[in-house]
Amino acid sequence: MIPMTITSPVYLLFVLTGAFVYFITPKKHQWISLLIISVLFYCMAAEPYTIVFIIVSTLIIYFSAIHAKNRSGSGRAAFVITITAVILNSLIWFLFKGSAYWVQLSSFIHTKIPAFPAFGGFPLACALGMSYYTCQAISYTVDCYWGTAEPQKNFFKLFHFLIFFPLLTTGPICRYTTLLPLYEGRSFSLEKMQRGLQRILWGFFKKLVISERFAILVNNVSGNPSYYSGIWGWIVLLSYPIQLYTDFSGSIDIVLGTAEIFGIELPENFNNPFFSQSSQEFWQRWHMSLGNWAKDYIMYPVLKSETVQSVSTNIRKSHGKRAGKLFSLGAGMFFTWLVMGIWHGNYKYILGCGMYYFVIMFLYEALGPSLKKINEFLHVNENSFSWRLFRMVRTYLILSISLIFFLSDGINSAFERIILLIRAFTPSVFNPWIFFNGELLKAGLSDVDFHVIFISLLILILAAILRERHGYARNWVALQGTVFRFLIWIALFLFVLIYGKYGPGYHAADFIYQGF
Repeated sequence: MIPMTITSPVYLLFVLTGAFVYFITPKKHQWISLLIISVLFYCMAAEPYTIVFIIVSTLIIYFSAIHAKNRSGSGRAAFVITITAVILNSLIWFLFKGSAYWVQLSSFIHTKIPAFPAFGGFPLACALGMSYYTCQAISYTVDCYWGTAEPQKNFFKLFHFLIFFPLLTTGPICRYTTLLPLYEGRSFSLEKMQRGLQRILWGFFKKLVISERFAILVNNVSGNPSYYSGIWGWIVLLSYPIQLYTDFSGSIDIVLGTAEIFGIELPENFNNPFFSQSSQEFWQRWHMSLGNWAKDYIMYPVLKSETVQSVSTNIRKSHGKRAGKLFSLGAGMFFTWLVMGIWHGNYKYILGCGMYYFVIMFLYEALGPSLKKINEFLHVNENSFSWRLFRMVRTYLILSISLIFFLSDGINSAFERIILLIRAFTPSVFNPWIFFNGELLKAGLSDVDFHVIFISLLILILAAILRERHGYARNWVALQGTVFRFLIWIALFLFVLIYGKYGPGYHAADFIYQGF
C-alpha cells in the first residue's frame, strides 16, 4: 500500500472527514477525537509499528517531567532527570534518524582498520516526523525543568502533543504551550474552514505547479553532469533554492491550513526569505521554528553558561569589551549551527548547513563595523533600491552555495560540484547558447512548462509583496469585492488543476524536508 501523502486527494478527503467527526464530537471530548484522527493518519502515512517510537518518547518525557517537578526542591536531582530524558530522546533519534553518522564513521574506520566492523543501519524504519517530534519532546522536558510549562498529568494528552498529525510531515516545531489549544473544545467556524482550504490550495500551487517542475529540471541535470556541463551547473545552483522553498513552504502551507480547519493556529515557518538582505535576516525568515528552537535551547543556554561567561569576562579584561562579546557570541553561534547541521542527519549538512553559516555569520559580526566604515567612505546609499537588491542577490547566492551540499551525495561530491561551477566559465565548456538554441527543452521540461514556471513565479512574487504590506496576501484578497475574491480563488484552483503535476502514473516527489 502506498502511504498517504499530504498532496493527495485522499489526504484532503481524510482532513474534511476528520473535521466533520471532530466538530460533531462534544467539545469536552474533541481532543480525544483529534488524537484518534492523528493515530489513524499515522497508520496511513507511515509504517504503523513505528508509532511505538513516539509512544516511547512520550513515556520518557511524561515520567521525567513529573519526577523532575516532584524533586524541584533538589535542583541536582531535577537536573539529572531532565538531562537523562534529553539524552534518551536524542539517542533514539541518533540510532535511527541519525544512523548515517555512525554507519559512515564505521565504514571509514573499516577502510583504515579492516578488523573494525562496518555497521549497517537498523533494519527497522524510523518514525514519521522523528526529527520534528524529538525537538518538541526535548523542548517540553526543558520547559518543565525551567518552570515555563507545567507537566501534563494526562499521558494521552501529552502523546497528542507529539503525534498531532499535521506536524508529522514537515513541522513546524512547536512548543508545548503553543499547542495547548489542542485540548480546548471549539465550535465550527466557516471562516476558518475557508481560510484553511485557501492555505492548502496555496500549498498545492507551490508544490505541484512550481516545485515539481523545478525538481524535473534539477534532477535531470544533476543526474547527468557529463552531458549537462558548463552553464547547466549554474542553472541548477540558482534553481534549487526555489525548488526547495516552494517544496518546504508549500508543505507548511498545507500543514497550517489543515490545522486552521480544526480551529488551531500554528506558528509560521517562512516569511518571504528571499527578501532577506543578510544571512542573519534570512534565518529569521526561513525554517523559523527550527531557528527559534535552536536559539532557545542551544544558543541562550550556551551564552549563559558559567564557562562561557567566565572565559568571556577574562577576554574582556585582557582584550577589550568587543573581543569578550565576540567570544561569547561565537561560542553560542558555533554550538547552535553545529546542532542545526547535526539535526539534518548527515555529515555533509554539518559542513554545508552548520559550519558554513557559522563562519559567514561570525565573520559578519566580527567585520560588521569595518564594513560599515567602508560603505560610509564610498558614500554607499544603504537605503537605495540598488543596494538592497544587491544584498538580496548576495544572500541568495550564499544560500545557493550552501545547498550544493543538499544536492550532493557527500562532502567530496559537493566539492566536485563547486569545482565544476568554477570551471563552467572556461572556454572549453562555457555554453551560454543553451538559452537560445532550444537546449533548455532537453532537460525534461517543455515550452509550456517554462511558461507555467514564469507565470507562477510572477504570482509568487506578487503574493510575497502583498504579504510584506498586508501580513498575508489572502488578507488583501479578503478586503476585495465578493466577485473579485471568488474569481481569484477559482482561477488559482483551475491553475493547479490544469498545470499541477499529479494524476495516474505520476507520483509527486516526497517533500524534501519530510526526509529530515
